[in-house]
Amino acid sequence: MKYSQVILMMILLIKPEFVESLPDFSKWPDPSKIKYDASERAYYDHSLEGENWAISSVNPETGKRYSEPTKVPMKKKLVVSIRQDLFNQKNSYAVMAGVYMTQSQRTTRRLVLINVEQMLNEQTGDSRQYRVWPHLGLIFVGTVANEEGYEVVMWDEYAAGFTPLEQLIRPGDIVGLSLVITGMDRGVTLARKAKELGAQYVIAGNDSTIFRANQVMALQDRPIDAVFTGNSLTAVRRFFREIGESNINQLQIPGVQIATGGEVRSNERGRLITELKTRKSEGSDNDDVFVVPKLNLYPHWDVLWANYRATFGHKHSNPDTVKNVLALFAQGCTRTRGSDVCSYCTIAGVADVRVPSIEMMTRSIEAYNAFGADMVFNTTDSAYEMHKVVKTLQELGASWKAMTIYGRAQGIARNPHLLDEWQKVATERLLINVGMDSGSDDMLLKGVVKSSVEGCGSRLEENREAVRCIQKSGAHLHYSLIFGSPGESKETCEKSIGFLEWTIETLGHQLDICETDIYWLNFGSPVSRVFHDYGYAQQLAGLAGKSITKEEWQRDFVRYAEVLVVPTTVEESWYHHFTKIDLNTAQTYNQRAARIMAQHTGSIRGRAFRPV
Repeated sequence: MKYSQVILMMILLIKPEFVESLPDFSKWPDPSKIKYDASERAYYDHSLEGENWAISSVNPETGKRYSEPTKVPMKKKLVVSIRQDLFNQKNSYAVMAGVYMTQSQRTTRRLVLINVEQMLNEQTGDSRQYRVWPHLGLIFVGTVANEEGYEVVMWDEYAAGFTPLEQLIRPGDIVGLSLVITGMDRGVTLARKAKELGAQYVIAGNDSTIFRANQVMALQDRPIDAVFTGNSLTAVRRFFREIGESNINQLQIPGVQIATGGEVRSNERGRLITELKTRKSEGSDNDDVFVVPKLNLYPHWDVLWANYRATFGHKHSNPDTVKNVLALFAQGCTRTRGSDVCSYCTIAGVADVRVPSIEMMTRSIEAYNAFGADMVFNTTDSAYEMHKVVKTLQELGASWKAMTIYGRAQGIARNPHLLDEWQKVATERLLINVGMDSGSDDMLLKGVVKSSVEGCGSRLEENREAVRCIQKSGAHLHYSLIFGSPGESKETCEKSIGFLEWTIETLGHQLDICETDIYWLNFGSPVSRVFHDYGYAQQLAGLAGKSITKEEWQRDFVRYAEVLVVPTTVEESWYHHFTKIDLNTAQTYNQRAARIMAQHTGSIRGRAFRPV
């Protein structure tokens, strides 16, 4: 065939058309109430329908008052596609011309990123969690993909409710899923649906996926094509560069798994030591896990800010305008020293401590300032003790009205002077989030492997000293307690309740939140060793003064070792074999602690809440 004929056939195959793109949902008060009308081929906002107060509300697009369902404006853009009707076995010219149309010639490459959450507020008929923080992982991955030329669409189910896949996905899209424990099963369902809607590939990442990569890739119908098995953004960048030139099954990128048989990731000590030795032998780029975020890619800021202001606004000098954001100014936890992690920890990469370059830190600070942020939550797992990070922030002139950081009770007790250093960055309000775990000294010494210094356990006196240091500094505290660590009893639970009441009395309005939970047995944590080590199971049972037979261990734990998510029945077995209470008792103490906090003046409810 002559080249002129090929060019002619390629022209005949092209189908130019103007299509309507998705509206900017972030401008609307409640994106979950925006519904697609197939007959009208348009989106309508129903959030004010039938409300008596609607007459006082204003359409954010037109500035006019309204009370009826309002059409959401959509933009049109030119899209060039291939005429699929010409592609059949009888039309040899079309088939031959199609050979020359490589994927690299597509006018637009699209990535749809979804933060998946299964446990939304279904009991109230409301699918939103009313969360106050964006999904930083989505922003990081979206930034890298956008830098590689992709149009990026995001949907965060925490902020906007369950994903309207039919409205988001177009044939040929790459769909990326962020999967944590409470989104794994739903994520697989969404992956299958995305394929039905024409998604070219479905990829997945985040902590739970990292630890269960082999199980995800072993799913029989292969709904997920690739899993990112670490936090490397270099791997993400390579993926988006190479996928346009290669079939996904041909990719050979470290940190991207496309089949079963990959290296098993875990926070168990032996695995962490192996990973530490590998990093030391190969060397590592500290900036590999950081990027200057394109914050405007995230579509739900207005929703999150409204939620934050309704809940935390009274804690700020600018309650009606405060803009809260997430940042990552370092990675890892200082407590680990590369190989030692809290027994329940399922944070991938927590033992890989990295601090970004001065250039990366500088540009990131500039990005947050340009965005107008004045409340920054640095999500580094134990930032408080990172002297270099706080000093660098000071030297670069970083300053925000408010900041939240993670810390350890031991770190605060031993380094109280750092409270002053962090308050030079957070000029009006510093909130420290601390895992204190228990108010029982016996639990902190035996049931909770907490400290990497002078034996195990953060010890009750260090918890108390950390509270006293925060009280003297004027900072604020958000801490957590767990009911159900190995050896837990009603007596130790009562001591935790006593510790809660003491912290309320000591801190007053400086105590923002005491967050309580059951002990979650999850894959990837050091304690997940119980699924394959009978001796370890016997050791845990001994902490509760019990024994466990090999048959019981195999029945209650081993047979679940390859499932995607630890089922509730295994949680019940955990309490039966390794504590002196049951799961219901643990939940009862959770509820009791919540009632105590609800009566505390100045307290703030926990992660999932409905704003007043």
